[in-house]
Amino acid sequence: MLRIVRTSHAEEDLIAIWQYVARDSEAAADRLLDRIENRWQQLAIYPSSGPLREDIAPGVRHLVVGEYLTFYRIDDNAIESCACCTVGANRADDLI
Repeated sequence: MLRIVRTSHAEEDLIAIWQYVARDSEAAADRLLDRIENRWQQLAIYPSSGPLREDIAPGVRHLVVGEYLTFYRIDDNAIESCACCTVGANRADDLI
């Protein structure tokens, strides 16, 4: 089973997502981050479950978690969580 490694970019995205959702409900923000974390943990078992996003960068894949996309890469030893954004965000150049 591969380990999950978060980039600093992914950490910053998670903090920003939590802060945005927490304006209405801290409990909802906590639940959302738990859902994202659970999906990332599933990647340890099924690393190729997210479709490739070669349009963003070579080897990048994504998962959908509610209204959010999480982007990641797979290498021999780990899954690198790279970024998170809303589904409608137009940040492809800034993600990876």
